[in-house]
Amino acid sequence: MSSLLIWSDKKIAQLSFHNNLLLTLGIAVIGYFWSERNSIYTKLIINCDAEIDWIIVCFLLGITSAVVSVTTGFILSLSRLYDLRLTSNITLTRRRAIDKSVEIKEKDVRKTSFIPSLLVLIAVSWNYQKYEVRKCEVENKDVFQDKFNELRQKSSDLGISTWGLIKWQTLSMLIAFMFFTLTLALK
Repeated sequence: MSSLLIWSDKKIAQLSFHNNLLLTLGIAVIGYFWSERNSIYTKLIINCDAEIDWIIVCFLLGITSAVVSVTTGFILSLSRLYDLRLTSNITLTRRRAIDKSVEIKEKDVRKTSFIPSLLVLIAVSWNYQKYEVRKCEVENKDVFQDKFNELRQKSSDLGISTWGLIKWQTLSMLIAFMFFTLTLALK
């Protein structure tokens, strides 16, 4: 096995570990602070003339940030699952093309920004079969080349969404920890 594959496997394993750790911590923090909410406030009263209660503000911002982190983590897991499905289909399609002596003309994949890559996640999860290259399509050269390159593009887009989501998940969890630390310090 080449060293590139070993490092790629390690990168994927570390990404999974990081995502799972943040999901676990996020759910635990939400559960703990939700169970402690009665000690932070007894009634939530919204009054524009009242003085700001910073403990409640920090608590609500912390809960919101933790929920954003957990939600982002779940979306990240979905993005990774579909990316792995597309990547395995790319590998299988290459193997089928070699077996059938079909030349693959790979086009360069374009770099997509984060928001459009999230839209690709929605499109792929909505209709995965549209992007999958089937065994019978390998021999149809007109359809095969375009579909294969589109499959590679979607896989690249999902990789971009995965790395963008891991950044958002980490940032929102750090913000949640900051607000929860402030809540405990002010309490």
